[in-house]
Amino acid sequence: MIRAHGAIVNGCGHKYGYRNFDNDDKSKNTTPFDFLMLGELFQNNHHKHPNSANFGKKWFEIDPVYPVMKLMHWMRIITLRKA
Repeated sequence: MIRAHGAIVNGCGHKYGYRNFDNDDKSKNTTPFDFLMLGELFQNNHHKHPNSANFGKKWFEIDPVYPVMKLMHWMRIITLRKA
């Protein structure tokens, strides 16, 4: 599963989709399929803000793992730092 996930993220995340930022690379956001990859297909956003816990940057880009991380931070299981 890890190899399949990596192939999808690195293949689709750099070939299909749109770009929010000009990062001097070929990274792209693949929103229609991102929910299946739990936020990992926001590659263009990730390349611009690699230390951000929330990979979604526009109103329609929903990173499904971020609310879970916020809850875990609130419960003091993890610590989220400012990017």
